[in-house]
Amino acid sequence: MKKVTLEKKEEVRFGAFTGVFVPTFMGIVGVILFLRLGYIVGSAGVLPTLAIILLAASVSASTGLSLSSIVTNIRIGSGGVYSIISKTLGIEVGGSVGIPLYLAQVFSVSLYLFGFLEAWHFIFPQHNGFFVLLIALILIVILTFISTKIAVEVQLVVLGIIVAGLVAILLNTSWLSQAIATPLVGQFEGASFWILFALFFPAVTGIAAGLGLSGRLEDPKRQIPLGLLSAIGVTTVIYVVMALWLGFSATPQELLANNMVIARLSVFAPLVIIGVIAATFSSALTTFVAAPFLLRSMAAKSLFPGSKFFVNSESEVPRKAILFTVIPILITLYLADLNAVAPIITMFFLITYTVINLVVFLEQSIGLVSFRPTLKIPRAVPLYGALSSILAMFLINALAGLAAIVFVFASYLYLVKRKIASKEGDIRSGLFITFSEWAAKKVLTLPESSKHTWKPSILLPIVNTATLLGNFPLIKSITYPNGTMAVLGLDILQLKTSPEDSKSNRKELQSQLDELPDLIKKFGEEGIFTSGSTVEADNYTEAVVISLEALEGQTFPPNILFLPFKPKRLPIANLERIFRAASKHNIGIILSDRDEEVGLGSQEDIHVWLPSSALQKDIFDEKTFDLALLIAYRLSRNWAGTLTIWMCVTSDKKETATRYLKRLLYEARFPSDTQINVSTESFARTLKKAPKGDIHLIPVPNYKDIVKIRKISNREEKSFFFISDSGKEDVLA
Repeated sequence: MKKVTLEKKEEVRFGAFTGVFVPTFMGIVGVILFLRLGYIVGSAGVLPTLAIILLAASVSASTGLSLSSIVTNIRIGSGGVYSIISKTLGIEVGGSVGIPLYLAQVFSVSLYLFGFLEAWHFIFPQHNGFFVLLIALILIVILTFISTKIAVEVQLVVLGIIVAGLVAILLNTSWLSQAIATPLVGQFEGASFWILFALFFPAVTGIAAGLGLSGRLEDPKRQIPLGLLSAIGVTTVIYVVMALWLGFSATPQELLANNMVIARLSVFAPLVIIGVIAATFSSALTTFVAAPFLLRSMAAKSLFPGSKFFVNSESEVPRKAILFTVIPILITLYLADLNAVAPIITMFFLITYTVINLVVFLEQSIGLVSFRPTLKIPRAVPLYGALSSILAMFLINALAGLAAIVFVFASYLYLVKRKIASKEGDIRSGLFITFSEWAAKKVLTLPESSKHTWKPSILLPIVNTATLLGNFPLIKSITYPNGTMAVLGLDILQLKTSPEDSKSNRKELQSQLDELPDLIKKFGEEGIFTSGSTVEADNYTEAVVISLEALEGQTFPPNILFLPFKPKRLPIANLERIFRAASKHNIGIILSDRDEEVGLGSQEDIHVWLPSSALQKDIFDEKTFDLALLIAYRLSRNWAGTLTIWMCVTSDKKETATRYLKRLLYEARFPSDTQINVSTESFARTLKKAPKGDIHLIPVPNYKDIVKIRKISNREEKSFFFISDSGKEDVLA
């Protein structure tokens, strides 16, 4: 049988005029201009109306400039505003804004259809309202369902009708010479300035519709700024002129009582009525075209349950998304009206505008080299857009604004919980890096206070990944919840057992170190910030010492060197060198000497052995066991275990030691169930009699005690932490 190959039909691409200007123009010049601007003028007067128009237009213009700037820096895909935010602040933020934006577009369709119904009832008042809305919606769905190109071509026809209607209105030039019919400042009957602003603001939300076909443009970087900004400019002029025309042509009573007064005042009313019907229908069509594309774009990233249903289609038209979008529109058309829907749309769009402007402001502030838009704008523009959008939300309705923000935040938390994978990068890492750099510079200028802000930051040198796997649970018990771990992979050049197998041995270890990045990423997901790097050195001791010297210059160097081996594994001289280097660079040491049989036991009992020399000083003096106590406290919290503090003294000092330890634990705010055990026998005998427990922490005041450490390790069948302070810890801080 002959194989038949079906070629996918090439998508139709649109230019700046048809793909951006027309949708934006139609989204702005519609129901508010023809059916609500007169009411606003009649209630507020001419000057407040102009203030409302210019204020809304300034928010729209700043957002339009921000959008235009950022699309000249990134390759925008399908989804418009959602795509822009996702590519900059991440998929979670993009989705948390994209979901309310989709709902706002759905409500916008309902808003425009309500306007369509008012114009229709002006001609046919006896027609059933819901039936008229249903027929109009079905027609919109059919036009969109067949082809996006057809929907755009219909918009071009409607554009011509609207322009003709505007001409018919403005040809009545008597307003230029007659006396003012409407006061410059009105009485605001039944509505405040901000309520009227909320009613008007949906007029300037058309810029979102203008980006609805972003994935179908020939050259978005050039066409979006050109089409968007020109549409904003042209429509702002139209609104200003129409506000003046209405204010000079009719009395407040006429404007408040008759939504279609604009037709009566024109030179040819039928053309204006047709224009109003065409404008409201086209605005609904424009927004309806954009909403399903946004829904499919979000579904492609699995932002909500059932996303696969909307993306399993090879058609360029998102038909499944179209059918789904019809459902909430029908519910809104049945339950609400124009005046009820407008404020909801305003809130959602103001949030969207806030985030858009915030994205651009952050990009400009971070100063990453990747942000090189060909359209550069001052930082004041997006800052004004963001602040004015937030302010407007709360001035319109503080409770509704707060509810909208909570909705967006809840959406963000939901998307974070879904752990959506995204192959595209964003600026969040750059944002945090910039903030970290700023914070680091501030740290360097402030007095040192590490004792009050101490948290474990462990450096773990490893030769093979087995060491990391074996010690991570223990290190997590020390560092969780706010500590960090840096893994240092050591590529040891002199690591060989014989000339015959040296190459194969090194090759195997190098292969293990190649797996280090994946392991580090996995451990990072366990709740402990983990980083890693690999160094090459002649021997283990050399590698550790050099690394300590190199890390000292960092702003946030590690403060604990974790050595995961028994003391006898290294020669005394080498171990002493590591201890001296750590002391020189103010880094504490944990020498982990786990017994092969005991291991960490049940991870419950922690024993700390404090030196009797501590009694010679006050508890607030410098101590040599601060790190040991802090590590013990961390282990007890994460293991939910029992702490026992030991001290070996002569019999005449037993009471003194007991008082000292009680006061130490009190000042250190240790758990009340911490036990104290003061022995009058020698340290060696007491340690031998002590229960094996899970872990014994022994402070190492001086590197010269390494010989003593080795003796303890060889003699006792217990698991030990031999701990040396860095001098930057204070258990009483």
